[in-house]
Amino acid sequence: MNYYNYFTEIEDEFVKRRGSHIWISPLDWSLIETWQQRGVPLHVVLRGINSSFDSYDGRKRRGRKVNSLFYCQQEVEARFLEYCETRVGGNGHTHGANSGTNDANGQEEASPFSAEAIRGYLIERREALIQLSQIYALDAPLAETFHRAAHRLNQIIEDLGVTAMAAAEQLETDLTIIEELLLEGLRHSVGADALAQLKHDGDEQLRAYRKGMEPQVYEQTLNNYIARRLREQYRVPRLSLFYL
Repeated sequence: MNYYNYFTEIEDEFVKRRGSHIWISPLDWSLIETWQQRGVPLHVVLRGINSSFDSYDGRKRRGRKVNSLFYCQQEVEARFLEYCETRVGGNGHTHGANSGTNDANGQEEASPFSAEAIRGYLIERREALIQLSQIYALDAPLAETFHRAAHRLNQIIEDLGVTAMAAAEQLETDLTIIEELLLEGLRHSVGADALAQLKHDGDEQLRAYRKGMEPQVYEQTLNNYIARRLREQYRVPRLSLFYL
């Protein structure tokens, strides 16, 4: 991935998570350049950004908005360290904290799928996204979204080629970020009127259950319904390991 694409992907994710547009400063630009020069993969940077904002959003008193990418710097570094430890483990050494998920006793649990099995699954998804970018070539923004998602997925696939075990929890985080990118592109492509109709349809179907649902649960269920309908309409495959 060239520097311009690396930069814009990181900027887009930061702006999306911040919730309102803010220009990336020259200092932030320099930080991105440092990450690229050190070989920090794009999906690792995006994982660190999302983890930073997840922690920020969970605070009771958040104060002012995050105005600089440097807010995410330490989390990106921590994720990159875990990434490097995993790659060392893939060459026959002991895995670090990135080798799997933890059970109730805090012990490491291996992923139920081998890296090769996950890699084959993701290759199929990558090819499907490439085909979609060609099918929707006349919708340039949507075709570009499919192309970006396929490119991000390809980086993950390449990483899995040099690891002996997949870190399922962190991989799922990376795939969720890509799925959000796809959904954003689908929502933009289908248009406001069609989205409003999908929301209306969802409201109608959930009406009988709404009184017994917490508002947050209701909204999430409605959003999941809309997302599912959009994926069905555009024939977009799920990336989550739950579908492996």
